Amino acid sequence: MIQHIGNKLQVEIDAGGEKIEKINFQNVIEEPSEEKVLALGEIMKQLSVEGSELYGVVLTSQSRYTK
Repeated sequence: MIQHIGNKLQVEIDAGGEKIEKINFQNVIEEPSEEKVLALGEIMKQLSVEGSELYGVVLTSQSRYTK
């Protein structure tokens, strides 16, 4: 049996520093559309320091497999 545990998003922002800034979101809806994921990334970019760029967004889906 497959049990869906949840989804997580990690928005990666390049704010011009040495490291990429990572912003995490837990309990994301199942199978979010690409447009919505990128829109969230753009919003987070706008809330970051001026000159920041959206590096990418990572979607992690977790499921449990049992007998």
